[in-house]
Amino acid sequence: MSKHFLSVSIVLLSIAIFFLAFQLGKSNNVTLEQKDPIHKVEVPENGLLTAKEVAAYLNMDVDQFNKLIKNQNFERASYTSFDTYKFIPYIQLNGEKYFPKKEVDEWINYNITTWGNIHF
Repeated sequence: MSKHFLSVSIVLLSIAIFFLAFQLGKSNNVTLEQKDPIHKVEVPENGLLTAKEVAAYLNMDVDQFNKLIKNQNFERASYTSFDTYKFIPYIQLNGEKYFPKKEVDEWINYNITTWGNIHF
């Protein structure tokens, strides 16, 4: 009987360890999503992006991104002409701003190559 007791104990202990590891892994994923809600948004490859999608694409929260757009609009109003990608291009439809993904990429490239300093 003691031969079977040891085998059963080992199997039960293995199952308990596996279950514990599974539960810990599951709880860490939920915590990561709660800590980092920016990365929950999936950004499409092409087309128009919403402010929330662009903010996620730029690893910013939506409030920071909206502040950036507001500051850029204020600065843009003071210029009579400017480089195309000095500011994030967008179109406004029914009060909502939409950002073409390719244009956002061009804005990023422009600011990287011109050593632009972005204020928000």
